[in-house]
Amino acid sequence: MRTSEEAVEETVKASDVEVEASRLVRIIAALVLIVLSVTFLVGVFDIRSPKGFDPAGPRFFPLLVTSAWLVLSIAYLIEGLRSPRTARTTDRSWFEPVTVSALLVLYALLVVPLGYLIATALLFFAAARVLGSRQLVRDIVVAVVLAVVVYIAFTQFLDISLPGGVLGL
Repeated sequence: MRTSEEAVEETVKASDVEVEASRLVRIIAALVLIVLSVTFLVGVFDIRSPKGFDPAGPRFFPLLVTSAWLVLSIAYLIEGLRSPRTARTTDRSWFEPVTVSALLVLYALLVVPLGYLIATALLFFAAARVLGSRQLVRDIVVAVVLAVVVYIAFTQFLDISLPGGVLGL
């Protein structure tokens, strides 16, 4: 028969393994995000523009967004590397970063065939659900409104074409 002290020690060891696995998943997710951001950053330089990197040109905002994505991904990697290897709390989950990373990869694959509006609305909706929102109607409305507002801002005000996809916009 185990003493309560042995049971506590076994629980601590199990939570340490869980924290180490969570830490490893965060590091892997950060590396995937870094690779994706660098890939998109390289793609920004394929955008042809006589204005170069002028803020009125089509390269400026993609460059800004992908650069910010890269910086935040590096910060996430550093946070993962600096996190403790032993359990402080066991409420951290590996599910969210891995799932959001998978959603971003899926988004990159679907944005051209489905179009920006549909793919982005689906991404926003799915990300909200993964991150814990359980308000179906609000999630749908926010996802659609955000996708439409960003689409209008980029296409009408910045004169940047986004994939039309099945809607043919």
